[in-house]
This record gives sequence, C-alpha cells and structure tokens, in this order.
Amino acid sequence: MDVGNKQHQIPETPTALPATEVLIGRIGWLIRLRWVAVGGVLIFVEAVRRLLPIQLFPSRLYTVLGILTLYNLTVWLVFVRLRRVRTDAVGSSRRDTGAVVGGLARFLLPRVPPGVNYYDRPAARAAVFASCQIGLDLVFLAALLHFAGGIENPLRVFFVFHVIVASILLSRRATYAHATLGLLLLSAVALGEFSGVLPHYSLQSHWRPDAYLDPHLVGTQLFLLGVTLYVSAYLASSIAARLRRREVDVVVLSRHLAEKAVHLEAAYAEVSAGEKAKSQYMRKVAHELREPLGTIKTALGVVLEFAPGAMANRTRDLIRRAHHRAGELAEVTQELLSLSRARGSRATVEHTTLDPGEVSRLVLDEMRPRAADAGVVLTVQIGEKQKEIMGDPEGLADLMDNLLSNAIRYTPRNGTVTFSVQVAHGKLAIEVKDTGIGIPQEDLPRIYEEFFRSKTAREYSPDGSGLGMAIVKAVVDQHQGTISVESSPGHGTRVRVELPAAG
Repeated sequence: MDVGNKQHQIPETPTALPATEVLIGRIGWLIRLRWVAVGGVLIFVEAVRRLLPIQLFPSRLYTVLGILTLYNLTVWLVFVRLRRVRTDAVGSSRRDTGAVVGGLARFLLPRVPPGVNYYDRPAARAAVFASCQIGLDLVFLAALLHFAGGIENPLRVFFVFHVIVASILLSRRATYAHATLGLLLLSAVALGEFSGVLPHYSLQSHWRPDAYLDPHLVGTQLFLLGVTLYVSAYLASSIAARLRRREVDVVVLSRHLAEKAVHLEAAYAEVSAGEKAKSQYMRKVAHELREPLGTIKTALGVVLEFAPGAMANRTRDLIRRAHHRAGELAEVTQELLSLSRARGSRATVEHTTLDPGEVSRLVLDEMRPRAADAGVVLTVQIGEKQKEIMGDPEGLADLMDNLLSNAIRYTPRNGTVTFSVQVAHGKLAIEVKDTGIGIPQEDLPRIYEEFFRSKTAREYSPDGSGLGMAIVKAVVDQHQGTISVESSPGHGTRVRVELPAAG
C-alpha cells in the first residue's frame, strides 16, 4: 500500500509558540492593553484631582497621553498591515520556516530546543516591532512619572508590568534589556530632577518637599526598583521559557501522533483490505462448492433409496457415510456464505422493514423437527403480532438459526430449549436458553472465534463447524447491537442479543 499517497500525507510541522501567528496575536493584545492604559490614566487623573489632596499638572499629563494615543493609533495601523501581509503570505505560499533571521531578531526571539527552527522572517519583524513598542512604552511611562512627581510617585512600580509583557513576547535576554532600560529611564528622571536639569513636579503628598534632593532616599528608591525589575524579569522569563518548552513539546508530540495516526490508518486499511479479500475468497469458494455438493448429496440419497437389495452391506454403509459427509460439508459451505455475508460492508446489506415474529416462525418451522429428533423440548415465547423493525431479514434468520441449532445440538435428550423474541424500548431482544452441557468459563472469551469448539463440545458432539457463534456475532455487529452469554458447565447456557429496532 502506498502510505505516502495524498490520502495519507503526514501534515507539515506546525509553528511552535510564540511563532509568527501567535506573536502577532500577542502584539494585538499589547495594543489593546495600551488603549486600556490610556483610558485608565485619564480616569485616574480626574479622580485624583477631585478626590485626593494631591497636586497634579493635568495639561502636561494630557499632552503625554495625547501623544501616546496618536502613537498607539499608528501602531495599530502598522499592526493591521502586518497581519494582512502575513495572512496573504500564508495563503499564497509555503511558510518560510527555514529562513535565516538577523542577529537582532535572534536576540529578541525566544529560544527553542536544538534542531527545532520555527521562526521565519515575519516572526523576526514581529519581534522587532514588539520590542520597539515596549521600549517606547517605557519612555512614555517615564514621561508620565516625571510630570506626576517623579521618584515620589508610587506608580513607578508599573515598570514591572512592562517587564512581564516583555517576558511573554520576547526572549529572556530581551526581557533583561527592557528591565535595564526601565531602570535607566527612571534613574534619568530622578537624577535629572536631583541635579536640576529637569524641573520637579511635586505631588505635595506624604513626601517632604525636598525629598527628591535626598541622595540616600533617591538611591534607595532606585535600588529597590532595580531589584524589583530584575527579579520580576527573572521570574517572568523563567516561567515563560518553561511554558514555551512545554509548547514545543506539545507541537513535537502532535507531530509524532500525526505520524502514528497516518501509519495506523494505513495499517487499518491493509487489515480491512485483507479482511475484505478473505471474505470475498470465502464467498467465492462457498458458492463454487455449494452446488456440486448439493448434487452429490442428492445423487447419493437416490442411490441409497433405489439401490438394489443385493447391494453389499459394506457398500451401502460407505454410500451412507459419504451422503452424511456431503451433508456436513454442504452445511459448512452454507455457514461460510452466511459468515462472509454478515461480515461484508453494511452498504452491501439491505436493511428493510420486517416482522421479527414472522422471521422467527420461518426459522422455527425448520428447528422443530430437529428438536423432536434430538428429544429436546422446544419452548417458544413470541407475541402474536410483533412490532415491525428495520433490519436484514436474511441475517436475522441466520442469527436465530445458529442460536437454536447450537442450543438443540448441545442439550441432552429430555432437556429444554427456550426461545424468546420481544420488541420493547426501541430494541429487539432475542434470547435462547437451554439446559445443555454448558461452556467452561475459560472458553467463553473464544466462542466468537471462527472454527473454535470447546473441548466439552467436541467430546459431546463430533459434528459441528465452530462457525455458529462467529456468524451470530457478525450479524450483531452488522446491526450495531450487543450480545451477552451466561453459561455454567452442566447447567446450560443463556444467550441474549439486543438489536436496535430502528435500523
């Protein structure tokens, strides 16, 4: 079988996270987060002006926010174009996963395990785009803090948020770089105000008016902020790196599972083809044998009936044995046909509306003489008028025939076989219970195997092909039903079959 054909193609290796599509998606999240930040700062400024005894310089803050708004709008337009270009590239050509990215991109993009290369040129451009945004965000945050108290503003901890965002989008080295940039910007604001290069916009809060000129206080604040930024960078980047490794593991595992699925599909196709070929061969052989065997049996029967009385007893005995064996072989041939038919495709079996009671009565017409010859009492429990169901009449007849035939064959004289057919709760229930020799517990799992007969069955009756329960199971599977068997050696067997009444 051609496993590499179009139907069984192994899918291309998917892009690991954070590769181009996901990285671009996270950039969109960053832009939306910036809109939230702009709105939050506006609300915060207005609330502080009206509710707290803190001095603010709203005109300068609003100027920074206005520039930030224009900047975010520009970034959003670039992001829309970047996303459109990426979508067109994916739709028109293969992904450029083997492209060599530049040194800056290799610095910015998170590392992946050796031998795994999921980054392309669009991913490199997206990483540079994201890094530039985070850097400019730090600049805007430093400007806002400068016009809102500088080092005395408690919102300086917001630098930590940008470090966390960098750890989500970029590599650990890039995260440390942005943490350093944030510390340098806030240090520039503090030292600029300390030296008088930048004016100080006091909040007139709990800090004393000249606190920003105290070198120990300013140094302590910068030191604590630096420790906070670098510890946050380490923790966030460590967690992000671990998650990325897990993401790559998931991608690789998905690849392996896809390959296994393709191989399993090919193996299943081979098994199905073999089973189909075996079924077709079995059907062909059975068809070829059935007619000549019938002819041989009939001819031998005629010889036995009309042979001259002078025929030697030994000759008559040989003909009688040949007639019996021909009958057995014809029965096995018919069972092979029934089995191959039941195991064929559901599309080849016609399910029609049928009366299970009528099918049962046709089978019973054949089984009653056999039960009488065996000295077995056959008890039947079938309603006068059964509900019509959807099913295969021939398959259903084969199922009933084999269940009753087995029960009669393995029940001693004066024993009882009970046959019940009921339709209720959307199911057709067929039950055959006998007082026969039973089945050993260790043989129950094998009773559906072709040509299998338990030791007790072979000892009790040499005749039998071992195909009866295999045919029953095939018909049950054909109708998507269930079968259960309860048996105890010396105490009989109970077989119950349930088939969907709606087809």
